[in-house]
Amino acid sequence: MTLAAPRRPTLLSIASAFPPLAITQDEIYEDLFKHWYKDIRNAERIIKNTGVRRRFFAWDPRVELRNGNLGVGDRVRVYERVGLQVTGQSVEKALGQLDRTRVGAFTMTTNSGYSGPGLDLFIAKKLGLRSSIRRTFVGHMGCFAAFPTLRVAMDSIAARPDEYVIANASEYASLHYHPTPDPEQAVIHGLFGDATCTAVIGSAPDGEGVQFIRSHTEQLYETHELMGWHMHNDGFRMTLSPYVPFVLGEHVDAFLEKLLGPEKLTAGDIQHWLIHPGGPKILEALARQLKLTKERMRASWHVLSEYGNCGAVTVMLVLEEVLKTDKPKRGEYGVMMGFGPGLTVEGMLVRF
Repeated sequence: MTLAAPRRPTLLSIASAFPPLAITQDEIYEDLFKHWYKDIRNAERIIKNTGVRRRFFAWDPRVELRNGNLGVGDRVRVYERVGLQVTGQSVEKALGQLDRTRVGAFTMTTNSGYSGPGLDLFIAKKLGLRSSIRRTFVGHMGCFAAFPTLRVAMDSIAARPDEYVIANASEYASLHYHPTPDPEQAVIHGLFGDATCTAVIGSAPDGEGVQFIRSHTEQLYETHELMGWHMHNDGFRMTLSPYVPFVLGEHVDAFLEKLLGPEKLTAGDIQHWLIHPGGPKILEALARQLKLTKERMRASWHVLSEYGNCGAVTVMLVLEEVLKTDKPKRGEYGVMMGFGPGLTVEGMLVRF
């Protein structure tokens, strides 16, 4: 009796989409932040040191916020309208020529807006997906939320290996800009951009295609105050401590041992590093600790420059960039890493 080859969750396709409005860092500083942060010392240097060259925007905050602030409801209405269009583009591109009748589940995450039914239902309807599709929404977890979203997809594939699963991350962080003259917000508003990215995951024999091997999660319970994402009357607001890069650098080696050890791998076995570019100081701190050259982290730096920190979407953009530009060889390993409120560190081992 011949045993069937083991099967693994496998990336069938990945596709990103962006709102049509692109604004360079120089433009938004001159047109908006220069006025908002006129009383903050070194505001221009703070914003331009983020490493972001340009970003995409679901709305133009230079126009929408010129007469003052807006409430949560006004912002979420834009999320519903723009998100349906842009997220829908990403999902449709990812599905491409795949057999849509095999799509059995749709998992989506965002930190940018909430409505019920969610964007996933309307997108599934528009694309003619079957009415029995199982939908899971992963909300308000922060920049690492792509990982639980992918894990939901992996679990679904393990239970139903003949189906396909849509895994989408969408962020429209610009909808929560506000003119509070605070240095911390200047950093955040200089970093975050809008994007969406969709992966379609199926099942394939071990070794065939880009496969998700295993994941690991670590909660750094004593550091929860260093990063947060909270709802206020005038929108959602993030907190981001300058100590975050140091904490991540301190814990990354132990984290990687737990992620890679069960597969008998070490950091030296990893050819591709797909690290969430939360900001330049985070990338620099991890590069120092892991002894990685800037070229080894090229994709992360590229995404930061061209799109900004797009929250939960960002690590998926890095994966897309690695596949498109670096073209990993079959059998090479990659590590995806993300960080968010908790502090929570997430990682996933990928074999190309």
